[in-house]
Amino acid sequence: MTDLEQKHNGLRQDCWNESLQSFGKAYIFDKRAQRYSFYINLLKVFGIVVPVSVGATAIGYGFESVLLKYSIALAVPLTIAQLIFSVFAIVYKWDDELGYSYEASQELSTLSDKFKRLAKTPPDDIKVFEHEFEILNTIIKTRNQQSSKHNLREWELRMGMRYSLREYQRKCAGCGEIPKSMEPTKCDVCGNFNKSKV
Repeated sequence: MTDLEQKHNGLRQDCWNESLQSFGKAYIFDKRAQRYSFYINLLKVFGIVVPVSVGATAIGYGFESVLLKYSIALAVPLTIAQLIFSVFAIVYKWDDELGYSYEASQELSTLSDKFKRLAKTPPDDIKVFEHEFEILNTIIKTRNQQSSKHNLREWELRMGMRYSLREYQRKCAGCGEIPKSMEPTKCDVCGNFNKSKV
């Protein structure tokens, strides 16, 4: 094999690796988006349902109704709980995290597809191949720098790795197995993550 062929094959392998990594991270941010969306929608529902229920009870049964007193007694702890969660939402910027998670998931998924396409059908001209790879590599580096500010946890990275290995039918560098499901194992590369987050 000539040096040019080795370089060509090395670039293809780099493309496959970047595609796999991007695919896993897209999955992580997609799961985060689902989680933040659920929390924010829950806050909105409680913010509307609790006061509306009290108001509807007052209109329907009158201000002196025993049912209204029970309704208010139930509404107070729910309102306190909602206020506490609202503070968490503001402090931890759930809206911002939701927006970034959607954006990152979409871009990483697109980048994964582009790296995969480049790996499958690379240009014959090595200089064109290198140029196209460098463009995608610059974009992925910028996205990874942005993502590093959003506190990706080790268990999330392991979960993303398992998802990618299963999709790409690759053996794990840790346990040497090709994952067949998202059921977590004891592996420190593609396992040891919270099953409820999958």
